[in-house]
Amino acid sequence: MPTKISPMTNYYIRKLYRQKDPYVSQVEDMGDDFSTFLDLEHVLKNLYGRGETLDLMIRQLETLVQYHQGLTAQSVSPPAQLEEVEQRIFAILGESDQGTGPSISAKAAIQETPTSLETGVTVETLLGILNQLQEIGKTYLGAAITVNYLQAARPSQDWFKQFQIQRSQKVTYPGNLTQSLDDQQKELARQWINTFIQSCAQVITKFPDIVDQPQILNQL
Repeated sequence: MPTKISPMTNYYIRKLYRQKDPYVSQVEDMGDDFSTFLDLEHVLKNLYGRGETLDLMIRQLETLVQYHQGLTAQSVSPPAQLEEVEQRIFAILGESDQGTGPSISAKAAIQETPTSLETGVTVETLLGILNQLQEIGKTYLGAAITVNYLQAARPSQDWFKQFQIQRSQKVTYPGNLTQSLDDQQKELARQWINTFIQSCAQVITKFPDIVDQPQILNQL
């Protein structure tokens, strides 16, 4: 039987939306049914279909809501941690990257990462792809898992060890960002990206589609 959103989770997410958007509270005060404006199951089915990915997203929402409730119940709740959990909840529901996590906008940013026919693939190009993948990965898998996957997939060649991957920061490179990758570096970079995406796909089966894997690899 397909997983369904529990009434508690449904109510709690709607409460978060009321806090996020004052207009929603005004609508409810006028006696209108909030479901007219937000049918959570309809939103999720439109985003993820009706298969395993939908079930996974619902289970993640249930877990995130329970985590958010636990943080809220603490006498002193860390605002940054609460905000991160809320961003992940809203991102699963398809919010764009305006304080609510990347979905469509992050994917578009990957597609717009500049390449140069004259200079070839540069470190800056690779950094742009890595950081956008990290951003999307954090939305669906969380920061810790995403960083672990990026580190595990990174080629063992010494040159790639210069890329600094940290949970709370973007991927960085200490050298010349305009440096062009040679053929071997480009091939290893493609392997890095491909391995990372496939690792994420073991948890989020549609992850290659979400990030448009062929389009990303074509940039390298």
